[in-house]
Amino acid sequence: MIQGIVNVRRAAVVRLRVRGPGGVEAEVDAIVDTGFTSYLTLPASTVAALGLAPESGGKAVLGDGSASRFDICPAEVEWGGIWQTILVSVLGNETLMGMRLLEGHKLVIYVVPGGLVEILPLP
Repeated sequence: MIQGIVNVRRAAVVRLRVRGPGGVEAEVDAIVDTGFTSYLTLPASTVAALGLAPESGGKAVLGDGSASRFDICPAEVEWGGIWQTILVSVLGNETLMGMRLLEGHKLVIYVVPGGLVEILPLP
């Protein structure tokens, strides 16, 4: 089980460990974004600190309706105690966790400031 908390802005936040190809790790607070269909976004500063290298690129329509181009980098994330390879979108100033990372899990959010966020594997 992965746990987090709802912050004062009522965003569900989960702390994740992310690792680059050289073994450099970072802890990030990821906002659960059910409208984001990929794995994870990271700010460019975090991507640089981890030593991630772009593998490809993409284009997305953001929540405000604007279009944005971004790099996509392979990285590892610790998920349920196991390191998994994922694709990270280099986008924005916040870390967002998307639906692809949540696939195969149950998401429970108590939507009040300080509320519990639980991510449980499906049977």
